[in-house]
Amino acid sequence: MKMDASVMEPSAQSAARPLVPEKKNEFILWRAIDWVTDVAGIISGWAVFFVGLFVLYEVFMRSAFKAPTIWVTDVSTYILAWFCFMTAAYGLKSGSHIEVDVCTHSLAPRAKTILHLAGNAMVLLYVTIFAWFGWQMVWESWERKQATPNLLHFPVWIVQLGLGIGTTILVLQAIRVAAKTIDRVRSMPSERGQFLPLIVLLASLAVSLYVLNEVSEIWGVILLLVVLLFGGVPVFAALGLVGAAGFFFVFGGFDSLSQVAFMGYKSSGDFTLVALPLFVLSGYLLASGGIGEEVFEVVSKFIGHLPGGLVITSIVACAIFAAISGSSVATVATIGSIALPAMLKNGYDMKLALGSLAAGGTLGILIPPSGPMIIYSSITDESVGALFMGGVVPGLLLTVILAAYCAYAHIKSGTGGAKMPKASWDERRKALRKGVWGLFAPVLVLGGIYSGIFTATESAAAVLVYALFVNVVTGRFSWRSMNRAMVDGTKSSSMIMAIIIGAASMGAIFTQLQMPQLATAFVVDNQLPPWLVIASLMVILGVLGMMLEVVSVLLITTPILYPLVTGMGFSGLWFGIFLTVNMELALITPPVGMNLFVLRQMSGTQMRTVITSAVPFIVLITLFAILVAVYPPLSTWLPGNMGYK
Repeated sequence: MKMDASVMEPSAQSAARPLVPEKKNEFILWRAIDWVTDVAGIISGWAVFFVGLFVLYEVFMRSAFKAPTIWVTDVSTYILAWFCFMTAAYGLKSGSHIEVDVCTHSLAPRAKTILHLAGNAMVLLYVTIFAWFGWQMVWESWERKQATPNLLHFPVWIVQLGLGIGTTILVLQAIRVAAKTIDRVRSMPSERGQFLPLIVLLASLAVSLYVLNEVSEIWGVILLLVVLLFGGVPVFAALGLVGAAGFFFVFGGFDSLSQVAFMGYKSSGDFTLVALPLFVLSGYLLASGGIGEEVFEVVSKFIGHLPGGLVITSIVACAIFAAISGSSVATVATIGSIALPAMLKNGYDMKLALGSLAAGGTLGILIPPSGPMIIYSSITDESVGALFMGGVVPGLLLTVILAAYCAYAHIKSGTGGAKMPKASWDERRKALRKGVWGLFAPVLVLGGIYSGIFTATESAAAVLVYALFVNVVTGRFSWRSMNRAMVDGTKSSSMIMAIIIGAASMGAIFTQLQMPQLATAFVVDNQLPPWLVIASLMVILGVLGMMLEVVSVLLITTPILYPLVTGMGFSGLWFGIFLTVNMELALITPPVGMNLFVLRQMSGTQMRTVITSAVPFIVLITLFAILVAVYPPLSTWLPGNMGYK
């Protein structure tokens, strides 16, 4: 799924070649570009940390002195805009930008690398368009002396300057990556048919552009999206290029490409999205402090002695950590690294252990805080606080269902496994004292939102500062671990934000072509019953989830499906939870289920074993998605009782 690391670095053969004088300057240039990229990424990561402090200051002033600030929300949004663009090159350098390799992973090495080079060229084309028109936007704002429409009256060009600088660094990094890929191609032996995949990609692009320009704008856009995604182009660039092609061929030629930069800049200015990098960074900080291990220990002391105790403990520990991190991959990686060795050491069935962790990890996006819910809120303007509360009851119910199945499967398997002795109350108290820091984090997030002390976005700032506080008071803080968390958090966040920015121009094209209205008209004209529409959406989401990761599916489908579903009279809040549950399936269905890849790497087993271990849980979550579909109060009862509409 991620960009091949071997493509990002020079091969051993090329690295071993002596540098001739004319190459030496090029080598220094690459180092300079990398240095600028790293500095921009790290500074931006720390800037997000200070945003957390600013937001928490706003909560304090509002709660303690009834004196809300006039600057925190706006300044935080400006910093987010800088973060989005200044970290994009850092993500490209580190290989964190994902791509769909369903059609490319089995290619011969040189053919695959040549196709990667074509993907690099697509990235370079997209970011060059973005940088060119981005700088034009900065210049026009400076020339017109535009100011922000708020009490700050901040110069707009300064806010937009991050777009210009960030995309310029991204262009340089894209050139560097392309040059290194060329070196790798040259160092590899020739293969029969090595250019065939490239020819197929170029021919497919030509056909899709012809359809877009001459036959059908809608089908041309859809075809182009499919070709770019399955041709191995990084997702953020694929989505952005679909938008660029739509603007160019449908809405006015070269000058209309300015909308690519404008829509990208506009999408980065949503205060709701500030919560994303804050929650991601919080999760890494808490994980670096050993919170996952302490949570697992507490749960095991209370239920580890039950039949299948360790596998049930894994599910419950995943649920608790999910309420801290907001990320499925972080949940399965953190809890899995502790639970999997413990289960195998005690004789538990390998498939049950892997399957329980794969499914337990999916709770990371259903139990709040949830990254996909934040993205959904940003697209639809549904309340992120309502979505968080809407995920509580389904998340807890799914936890119980998964735990009950694990206990049943463990007993039925007859593999036994060493039964843990029942812990004494003294042992439980000791574990609680040690693990109280991790257990309190979900209380802080959900309790703060429920009580109205802070909003969902502000809860992200609260848990970030709490994570730092915990690491300091427990003696686990070090500048090295803090910087490591910043680096990892920046990598993960840059990937998500780049996809959001790329999807902004694509979403604008979908809207301009009236695709949501056409979908609604199709349903109405054919008098399709609601149950058939929802069932069809489940199938569509399931297929897309097998091919794409969660963020991409959300950004591609939500702009079309949300107007369709709400136009049929369904609650937008319910649909957000329904969509999230279906995205849980995307995390554990092959060939690109992210949790499966994490567990394969962690366990060292064959991917086939990991996939078969997840099958019973895929069935369970599918049935649970049907339950959420047929009984909406499961998602809407708690938010409704809290006053959300």
